[in-house]
Amino acid sequence: MCEYSHVLALLRAWAADHLRRAPSGKKPEIANKTTERALRNRALAICRRLQGMAASQRPRYLDQAVRSL
Repeated sequence: MCEYSHVLALLRAWAADHLRRAPSGKKPEIANKTTERALRNRALAICRRLQGMAASQRPRYLDQAVRSL
């Protein structure tokens, strides 16, 4: 579950949905926070953090980390 590509896909999906639902005044700010480079760096950080966690805590942390853009 802690594969980099899986985490990155989750982040991309969440970012696209978040950007689509955002009010027009917030879209530039959200777009700046969800660039491809930012998402890749965030996915890498999440994967590193998941490696040190117990298996039972990983799904909960992953869900929270993806949704806290």
